[in-house]
Amino acid sequence: MTDWLSEMSKEEADAWGETMLAHAFDEKEWKHGRARLQELLDGDGKMAQESSLRSYLSCCAESVGGSHPLPSLPSLVEELYEAYGMENAKDSSN
Repeated sequence: MTDWLSEMSKEEADAWGETMLAHAFDEKEWKHGRARLQELLDGDGKMAQESSLRSYLSCCAESVGGSHPLPSLPSLVEELYEAYGMENAKDSSN
């Protein structure tokens, strides 16, 4: 288990593992995509639960499932966030 996953509960890490196996991106892409989403949320004064982050990244990955070559997952996250935001995000001040 890599460092970013070892910081989570076993259940969360396992859920990330299952999500990553379902898509063509490698673990490094998932790590950077998750970090980019958190940066975007922080910039908007928002936060989201781990399950919502995972779901959002999974949707980003699914949006290009059959594309070759695959774009980078962090760039997809940025593109979709700028276009649609993140419905499940909450204000971080709450």
